[in-house]
Amino acid sequence: MWKKPLPFSFTLVALISALAACSSGAKAPSVSSVTYNASELQATCSDPSGDTPVACHFPVIDNETSPNHYAVEVTGMSLSEVKLYAESRRLMFDSELLDAKAKREYGSSLRFIVNTRQPDGQPIQQDTYEGLPGATLWLPGGLANITSIKVTPVEPVQRIFVIGDSTVCDQNPQWDKPAVNRFSGWGQVLPAYFDDTVSIVNYADSGEGTEAFNTLDGVLLKPIAEQIKAGDVVLIQLGHNDKTTPQSVYTQRLEDLIHFIRSRDAQPVLISPMIRNHGIALEKQHQWPQLDIPAALSGIATRENVPYIDLLTLSNSWAEPLGQSTAQTYFVTKDRTHTNEAGARKFADLIIDAIKQQDLPLAQSLR
Repeated sequence: MWKKPLPFSFTLVALISALAACSSGAKAPSVSSVTYNASELQATCSDPSGDTPVACHFPVIDNETSPNHYAVEVTGMSLSEVKLYAESRRLMFDSELLDAKAKREYGSSLRFIVNTRQPDGQPIQQDTYEGLPGATLWLPGGLANITSIKVTPVEPVQRIFVIGDSTVCDQNPQWDKPAVNRFSGWGQVLPAYFDDTVSIVNYADSGEGTEAFNTLDGVLLKPIAEQIKAGDVVLIQLGHNDKTTPQSVYTQRLEDLIHFIRSRDAQPVLISPMIRNHGIALEKQHQWPQLDIPAALSGIATRENVPYIDLLTLSNSWAEPLGQSTAQTYFVTKDRTHTNEAGARKFADLIIDAIKQQDLPLAQSLR
């Protein structure tokens, strides 16, 4: 029989809080920055190879060793057609997301914040993209017209932590694959939607569910618990890998997680899993013998008064008129669950639209 967890004060995250309170605190970020001019970039950045774009690696500044955030400013390029990535192919900037007015406001420079950590990809997968200390940018358009890139360690105004599974995570770069077959989580493209006050910190990981993020001993909640602070936001999409989790356990884990996030004066946002492209009816999606995921999430959102984005219904409403065959072009070939970058962008679009429609505070930080 399932037993209710110990009182919250005895959980892993509470212990981490106590240890943090006894420590001297994290080292304050350096105020120094490094600016690379055009000739220095030519010497620093790699040449493109096949579909692999130009890569620019900027070493750690001032010997920072903890998970870092770097403000990046790229100057001199036209914003008519710009797409930039960082670390494990995270989409950091895409001019397609800007209207004409926003492009004019940006002028000839663009700015964003990159969260750097190691590994730079999924946190616990054995084949994850490890990356290098410091910040790495991928430039599909090369260095043409770029006059400088400035890199500065910063403490973001706000961090958005992302909790989820393979449909959400920072998948490996996969530059050697055709674009339509590069696995991409919606959290991987999320940075491009937010301005340069926000850093997206994605701890989603393939194959994981509520157990990895539970407040008792969740291996993936631990690094978030060490960092989260007042004003941060946590986007939670868990369910794809909870098929065998009893509904009572699933519900308890998520409610405890919400309580923990709020105990740090941060804001949880629940998001349902998106559809699988099997062409089955909405009411049969994410239904298992022990767990009705849509009903569980709706109930939690109501009881806890937490913002809820029903991505399952939104994605079904998008896919159904398209038909299964056309919808499949947004998924990796022969895979009905995992999106390519176009699909990740589509699901991120749906989430961003919901943030706007629900007038969540996050909407103020969108580009």
